[in-house]
This record gives sequence, C-alpha cells and structure tokens, in this order.
Amino acid sequence: MKEKKYLAAMHKYFGLQLNKYYTGLLSHYGSFEEVWKTNAYPDKVLGISRDLWNGFIDMRKKLDPEKYLSGVMEKGIRIISRDDEDFPNLLLHIYNIPCILYYCGDVSFSNKDALAIVGTRKPTYYGLKQARIFSGRLSGCGLVIASGLARGIDVAAHEAALDNGGKTIAVLGSGLDVLYPRENRKAFDRITEYGLALSEFPPGTPPLKRNFPIRNRIISGLSLGVLVIEAQARSGSLITVDCALEQGREVYALPGCVSSPQSIGPLRLIQNGAKPVICPEDIMEEEVFQYNSGLFAENGKQGEKEKVTLDSTEKSAILNTLSWEPVHVDYLMNKVENKEDIFHELLILELKGLIKQLPGKYYVRA
Repeated sequence: MKEKKYLAAMHKYFGLQLNKYYTGLLSHYGSFEEVWKTNAYPDKVLGISRDLWNGFIDMRKKLDPEKYLSGVMEKGIRIISRDDEDFPNLLLHIYNIPCILYYCGDVSFSNKDALAIVGTRKPTYYGLKQARIFSGRLSGCGLVIASGLARGIDVAAHEAALDNGGKTIAVLGSGLDVLYPRENRKAFDRITEYGLALSEFPPGTPPLKRNFPIRNRIISGLSLGVLVIEAQARSGSLITVDCALEQGREVYALPGCVSSPQSIGPLRLIQNGAKPVICPEDIMEEEVFQYNSGLFAENGKQGEKEKVTLDSTEKSAILNTLSWEPVHVDYLMNKVENKEDIFHELLILELKGLIKQLPGKYYVRA
C-alpha cells in the first residue's frame, strides 16, 4: 500500500501517459517511492520531456500521496497495479497495458472467462431483447459479461447478467466517481455490489469524448471474444471490434434487418469475416468456449420461457404478421378479416406474454 500511494499520486499527474513510462521509471529508480522523492531529471528514461518532469516536481509540493489515496479509498474506490498478482492477466498481453486500474466490486472477476457484449446507444426493441437473451443465458452458464455501461445495448447486457445471477464487468470512460451517463446510477450500484466496475482514469476524470475509444481496448482486452448486437455503420462499438482484432480476440455479430440502420454494423462485420450468431449456443460451441459446453448444457434451459400452446384465436393472422420489428395497429387491421375483434385478440396475446405493445400503438413479438 505504501508503494501504491506514490503510484496513484503520480498517475493523477501523468494520467495514461504513465503507462509508457511505468517500466522505465521502475527499472531506473527501483520503486515509485524513489521516483517521488528524486529531483534529478531521468534522462535515461525515454519519452519524458523536461517540461513534463518539471511540472511533476511542482505538483509534488501540492499533493500528499497518503492523503490523496485515503481520499480515493473513502469513496469506495480501490486500486490495483500492473505488478499485483490479481491484476487482469489478459490485459498484460495487450497494447498499451494499463499501469493502474481503479475498481469497485470484486476484482477477481477480471480474471474469469468473459465475453464482451457491445452495441448502439439507440437500439431497437429487437436489439434490446437479443442483448438480454445472450447476456442472461451466457452469464447463467458461467461467463462474465463485459461492457461499457453506455445507454442501450451495454446497460441491457449488464442488467440481464445480474438479473440471471451472473457476473458482469463495467469499464468506464471516466473516473469511477464521475458516473456517465447518470441515468445508469442504479445499474452501476448493482454492478459494484454484485460485479465489478473498472476504470483506468483517475477519480475526478470527466467523461470526455476522447476517453471512450481509449477504454474500449480494456473491454475487449478483458474478454475472450466480442459480440456486437446492433451498431450503425460508424459506431464506437466498431472501435471495440478493431481493438479485439488487434488483440487476437474472436468477433461475433448478430444479424438484423438489412433495412435497419442499427443492423448495418453487424452485417458489415459478417461480410468481413465475423461469425454470425443467432442464439447463445452459437457462442458456446466456439472452440474458445467449448470446454464449458457441459455447464451450458446443464443450465441451457434456465431463463427459457415455458412453451405456450396456442389456441385457434392466437394462431390468427395477427401473430403470423408480427415480428421483431414494430408493426402499427393500422397495418394489422388490413391483415385480418374480423376488424372488430382485433383489439381483443391483441389484448389476449399481450396478457399471455406473446406480444408487446410499444408507444404509438406499435406491436412486436415478445
């Protein structure tokens, strides 16, 4: 802990630049305590300019490392360094290895087998449902679900994992004490209690736009593979895919409607060689996950809906017409003969959990 207070204080000043100086400084001085105490410019440590070093010397006069670390810990935030035994092993083999991670929750989850599930912040009903299905089933079979706690697909994946008794890791693009987006506070609190929230940004770091592409390499780096549920042609989720490919991770994509802008990203990925998946079993049958197939088979029925036997009314043109894409009630009216009973039939189907009504009198299969 004595060494960590100096490392944390230095990280507050250097930020992510410390990643590239970490090994050189430690090798040159032997410890970060010695780095903190020296005044000599480390001319043998490549990459640190004199101006940057002089700014560090000035900063030391204003910051007490022990008080700084105590303040961090009072917020419920803990730190782990690259040389700690429980540092995420997979992150030691990626480009730009983090020298320090801040976390809330159980850090041991970062060394368990994980799948990253990412996607658009503005998903369709289909995308949200599939994110919950994949995350719920796979987390129930022992995989940790990693994502970025963004709106849409990310938070749906986190919540589905927790709802099914699984584990999840949220990697933030800000300090852990500066939650973004704020609307995900409830999900964040659940994650820190039952899962793990991580960030390589020091506490107090705002959610700057440039931070999110940087953090994406951590999401993919923690995982054995990345699944893209929905993403537009130009999407931050595709940056995570680029990171995954650079790191030698598997990439999976969920096909969607070719006319939906949210499906263009996954469809293009499939064109370029990503594996298309249509159910959680497709993930578990992959070689990287096969060793866990027995567990999957044992728990495969968990979370499945009971099969419902439809009567003649429910086998009507209404159910046959509905799909994962929203359909307006006016469209349904043109597909049935008995228009007077349409709302009664819709109500029956909704009560049985077979369909769902969306705002604006749109309906989809559930």
